[in-house]
Amino acid sequence: MKKIFMVSLAFFSICFTLPCQADETWENSARKVISLAGKIDERALFSERFAHQDKAALNEKIAILKKNISQNTRALEQTTDTLNKLSAKRARLAEQYQKEMADMKTVGGTFRNALRQTLSRLDSSTVAAMHPKMRQTVKSLLEQDYFLGLKQMQTYTSLLFEDIKATGRIEKKNTGVIGTNGQVQTVSLYRAGGFFLGYQTPKGAYFVLPQPGQPGLSVKAQGKQVLAWLNGGSTLPIDITGGTAIRAAEQKQSLETWVEAGGVLLYPILIAGLIGTLFAFFKALHLFMQNQLGQKRKAQFLDLKSSDQVRMALSKITRCPGARVMEACFSLENRPIDSLDAIVEEKILTEQGKQERFLSIIGVLASIAPLLGLLGTVTGMISTFRAITIFGTGDPRMMSTGISEALVTTQAGLAIAIPLLLAHHFLKRRVVVLVEDMEACGMGTIARISKGQMS
Repeated sequence: MKKIFMVSLAFFSICFTLPCQADETWENSARKVISLAGKIDERALFSERFAHQDKAALNEKIAILKKNISQNTRALEQTTDTLNKLSAKRARLAEQYQKEMADMKTVGGTFRNALRQTLSRLDSSTVAAMHPKMRQTVKSLLEQDYFLGLKQMQTYTSLLFEDIKATGRIEKKNTGVIGTNGQVQTVSLYRAGGFFLGYQTPKGAYFVLPQPGQPGLSVKAQGKQVLAWLNGGSTLPIDITGGTAIRAAEQKQSLETWVEAGGVLLYPILIAGLIGTLFAFFKALHLFMQNQLGQKRKAQFLDLKSSDQVRMALSKITRCPGARVMEACFSLENRPIDSLDAIVEEKILTEQGKQERFLSIIGVLASIAPLLGLLGTVTGMISTFRAITIFGTGDPRMMSTGISEALVTTQAGLAIAIPLLLAHHFLKRRVVVLVEDMEACGMGTIARISKGQMS
């Protein structure tokens, strides 16, 4: 088919070229066609030969590719199997890693917790106060963000053993401390074990309270034993609380500090307490100096036959309201009984007024004192909330002034009100006893006079 197609193509080419070459004969044209057909046959044979060669090469390459595909398929299966085995192994290793990491985290957390506790203890340690590198070492270990290994643990344990050994020695070192005037000064600091840290100056002996990362704070030592020990004595007072007892002694408030902490409202509370105490004292002195006439003495007076004798006997009795009531009745014994009854009541009311004088002031002051304390509490809380608004809650010392004023004024108000209320109650009861004695004397006198008038 290809050969026929090529011959037909050559024939048509000649036919189309004939008009342009009219002088050529059919013989020449036929020879050209035959020659062209021969060339076409040669080329067709050449093309077929190369087509067979290409087909063989292609089949050979296809066979090679199929072989490679088979090999790659087997290799892929082997690789997949290996990958599955590796994935399972990786899962086992990951699980084992998690377990070991949990143990390592537990060990690391325990170690870091021990470091934090040690750092907190070293903040108040007398040994660390003279050897600040110990605290710096522990702090640097604690600040590391990687897992602390055996080397770091060995450093830590060596530091602990060094600290234990140091607590069994007496040491002297020239170092800086914060004096009682707030200035840093260099002194010869003595350390005895882990419980004493102090020094001596011409002004006296001082304890030193360790401070984290700063020079120690000086506290005046009152005992003579410290001076004696620093001068070579054998007895030394120690603080087994690690400075807590000394700090507590320093925190004790003096009267001046207490008054200053109470604020302005504490002064009227104290003045009210002082005035109330003076009135209660003098009123108690006055009331308990007043005597009761008593049933026996009253009967003795009433048994006297002459009224003049009774008046003379009553006039000799001092500081006795009942006697004065009886004397007033006998001085007006000639009046009618109704009039005497009114006179007795008037005299009793007069004497009762004298006895109750200034008691109301004590009661008022006892009531005012807690109210002033409550006012101080409200004022102090207002100051506290104002400090919170300005500075926040980060620093409690900013709120200490308002809280002190709130608590101190309440404390002072209650401390003054309770004794004054008790005093007012007892004094009021004393007045009631005296009034009852006056009423008994008055009624007995009226009965005596009425009996005489009837006779």
